[in-house]
Amino acid sequence: MKVSKSKAVIFSVAVAFVSVFFFAYAVQAFYPAPTFEDFCGEREPVKAVSNEAECVSKGGEWIGVERDSLNMDIPGWCDQYSQCQKYYEEARKPYERNVFFANLGIGIILFVVAFFLGIEAVSSGLMGGAVMLIVYGSMRYWGELSDVWRTLMLGFALVVLIWLGYKKLEK
Repeated sequence: MKVSKSKAVIFSVAVAFVSVFFFAYAVQAFYPAPTFEDFCGEREPVKAVSNEAECVSKGGEWIGVERDSLNMDIPGWCDQYSQCQKYYEEARKPYERNVFFANLGIGIILFVVAFFLGIEAVSSGLMGGAVMLIVYGSMRYWGELSDVWRTLMLGFALVVLIWLGYKKLEK
């Protein structure tokens, strides 16, 4: 049965999106993210704390009085989640790094495997999904990477794409 080009394109797009969702949720299912509640408990309504001593005694951090652009006093306030927020962020950073590497690895493997599949619509869909998975993983962790790591990653990706293009696409 001959499939029209538009059906093949729609099929490829569907495969791409479903593959991204599948792998992203698979990573989440087997490696769940730390949650704010794990470190700070259930959020209760914040009780008004009017001074630094009371704030510190409740484990918070007092944010002092400042002046705004009109030189008016802005009253201080108590950040009751400052300590547990730090622990949460400390747990979140390595998690995001690990998810980034998982998505990057899965994406690269999926891209290479898809490149060698015989059915063009399936191959194209999986390649598109691999690219989206790599972009998704990179977006989650990009801000934490140094400029050197960003450059190395992009350079590596470019070399792999050029190599695959010469090996598979040459006539």
